[in-house]
Amino acid sequence: MTTNILAPSGDPYGITGFQSLAGGQPLSLRTGSVPKQPPADYVAPRWCPNIDILAVPEGRALRLVRLSGGHTIWRRTLSDGQSRTSPDTDKRSNTSHAIRSIAWNPNGTTIAVLHANGLLVQRDSTRGDIVHEAQTDIDDTVVAMEWVAGKIPEPAVDCVEQMVEFSLPKLSPIDRGQSPPCHVNAETEPPTAIVVTCASGSVWVCLGGIFTLPPARLPPGQLEGFVAVNARLDHDSASLFVYLANYGTAHSDIDQPSVSLCTVDTSILSSSLPLLHSLVPLSARLSALCLYLDNTLDALFAEATARHENASRSFLLRTFEGVLRDHGVDEATSPMAELSRLALTGRASEPTSQFLLAKLKSTKLNNWEHAGRQGAVALTRLIYQHAQPAVERTILAASRLLDIVHTHKSSTRDGAERTRDIILRAIVVLGWLHARLDEYMTAVREEQQENQEFVDWALFTIDDLHWQNEGSRRLGNDDADDGLRPVRPEIEYNILFRFFRKTFGGCSDDTRGPQSLILNMLHCNNASDMGSEQFNRAYFDAVIGAAHVDALSIARPPTSTQADCKNDEKLFEFVFHSQALLDTARTNCGDDSCMSDGPPTCTEALKEVKLLMSQALEWPSHVLGDSLQWNTVPSLTCPMPLISKDSTDLLSDMHYVASSTDPSGGTMYTATVSSSQHLVLLSTPRESNHEPNTARIELVVDVAASNSNAQQTPISVLALSFFDDDVLGILFTIDGCNEPFLGTLEYQRGSNSVVYQNSSQCVKDQTVNKLVFARLLKVAGASATAPATLVCNGRKGRRCVAVVEKCGKSWWPFDMDNEEDSDEDSE
Repeated sequence: MTTNILAPSGDPYGITGFQSLAGGQPLSLRTGSVPKQPPADYVAPRWCPNIDILAVPEGRALRLVRLSGGHTIWRRTLSDGQSRTSPDTDKRSNTSHAIRSIAWNPNGTTIAVLHANGLLVQRDSTRGDIVHEAQTDIDDTVVAMEWVAGKIPEPAVDCVEQMVEFSLPKLSPIDRGQSPPCHVNAETEPPTAIVVTCASGSVWVCLGGIFTLPPARLPPGQLEGFVAVNARLDHDSASLFVYLANYGTAHSDIDQPSVSLCTVDTSILSSSLPLLHSLVPLSARLSALCLYLDNTLDALFAEATARHENASRSFLLRTFEGVLRDHGVDEATSPMAELSRLALTGRASEPTSQFLLAKLKSTKLNNWEHAGRQGAVALTRLIYQHAQPAVERTILAASRLLDIVHTHKSSTRDGAERTRDIILRAIVVLGWLHARLDEYMTAVREEQQENQEFVDWALFTIDDLHWQNEGSRRLGNDDADDGLRPVRPEIEYNILFRFFRKTFGGCSDDTRGPQSLILNMLHCNNASDMGSEQFNRAYFDAVIGAAHVDALSIARPPTSTQADCKNDEKLFEFVFHSQALLDTARTNCGDDSCMSDGPPTCTEALKEVKLLMSQALEWPSHVLGDSLQWNTVPSLTCPMPLISKDSTDLLSDMHYVASSTDPSGGTMYTATVSSSQHLVLLSTPRESNHEPNTARIELVVDVAASNSNAQQTPISVLALSFFDDDVLGILFTIDGCNEPFLGTLEYQRGSNSVVYQNSSQCVKDQTVNKLVFARLLKVAGASATAPATLVCNGRKGRRCVAVVEKCGKSWWPFDMDNEEDSDEDSE
């Protein structure tokens, strides 16, 4: 049935104003089965702020789709194996990994994803790789999450830090699927913060998305019984407007439902605190480098495992032993003895000769040595171009953090001293890790040198024995020389015999072979093999004790650049000439029994560093934590019949409109659908000397009846969203129509369609405005019974709006400005 909605003039609304970006057809999000009903904790999609890409949460997964064609760019979950913080691997991950909220970085390069277990990860928008992650204590329903940028501080270049940074090798992606660590330049890029508002009224600020300030809790008193339903920052992030509702519960003194609008002082986000602008880029740098090191160690372990499988000495050992057994050689005869005699005399017993001629072919030996050499080259590249430069940069960033803690003037000196000791411990462990990687590469080089020496000798011996056999058969004389005998290469017999001892010296257990021992230096096979934290702590305590941390002075005279350089040289000389730490740790662990299991692996060392750095960042959290304060006097409180008894189902949206005349002024607009079939608009000025205003719009439209008379028909609102500073979008249905409608109305004070009144009057006594659409469109192909949401990108000159089914099957994109996005193609 065709339903014509009439404008106030009595004519049907036109369909102009919206251009379908999918040819009038829906775009598909999922091709498989989809749930019939959306989840109770549904999270709305978000547009990228500067390109036409839509981020769609799907339970535990996040999908990025391109507006052009609706193609999926990537889809990621925490179980992809990229997260390092979250330990959940059992069935609980189905709930703990669920996405609670998302927010885009203002520059559009990354997107923050908050999971139910409190893990806040930042993903690169190009590939979906995790570039930062932080564990938070957020365990409540999230009603709003924003990512904002602060002010760019005055340039203050640290010449010493810049000089050391430029001298380090440039980090590059480990492979196509991993990105190098992001570097936040404190001189040119503003610090960012992720602001999370929970239903309980607690407001969390995660600076840089890395470390979280203590939350601002909803104060008791006038706001007793209220729950937060939405929140939005103003244009300069100085204040957070929180929209609260009280449903008249038994725990409240209010008999009827009401709403309130309060503010939280978030001026720390717009301030120019030197400490803030130093810590945010440093914490982001440290987080990215630790994650990069995690990925590098995983890549090292994978490469070492592949090399072990393709160029294993245990394969040679098993082959030699099998051949000797098959030829009935005495059990007392060992491969090492046979090969040593062959190397010294140039002659072999029959079984060994048969093996070398028949089994150990030249092609197999060359392939075995080539695989080992290629693996050694890959390991060398990973360590010298990725792992060690990343360790050096981490030490540089940690030393900078150490200097900030040492020089910052605060009343929490005890906390600063403890933080200083923690950072020093982390620097020493990083130095141990750097030396451990050097030790690993030394072992790999020695092993490959032994392999090469054995292959050179074996290839010559095969040819020489072949010549001896052929000469004996041809001339009947073993000593006959026809001039074709192979030329003996220069053999380093000490290296060759070392290969025999390590490979064939009675070590038949694969797990104790030389390559396995080297492999175990890098990584643990699984979580159950991880050394006990008590042992690791005791081990590193011994390392740090041997390093004489207390004697290491990092104090910098503020006026002496030369002294700064000397202190830096002292620190880096101490860290990078730390082979003595390995030697000392082997003998002075403090617990002789624990050393039988060997020292911690590189992975365990990095785990210790990450734990120490998370403890170190507790200090700035407490120093800056008092900056968040609730304004206990609400900006607005008024009774309102609400559509739902559950804050998660309440239809509301908020938008801040900055003043065109006063840079510090502006108005926060709040839209709410009430249970009395009204749309209530709240206009709250930022200035405290201005009164808030409200407007009530009746959710009724005129529909053309069969007798040509207009019939007033109520509408059911599915979703609403502010599109920009002028237009509010409404997605609604009408009884008898199978498809929903998308309409917009002009909501600002002074517009011809909405009249505001002083909020001191009760809502029910106010003048009711008629619903007048500026644009109206029937969403063809959508179902009026399917729950849906409305998302607008808010970009000036390129306003795109999407109608998205909450079940995650289809979506309908529309353009309100009829302009092409040139940036999308370049992206």
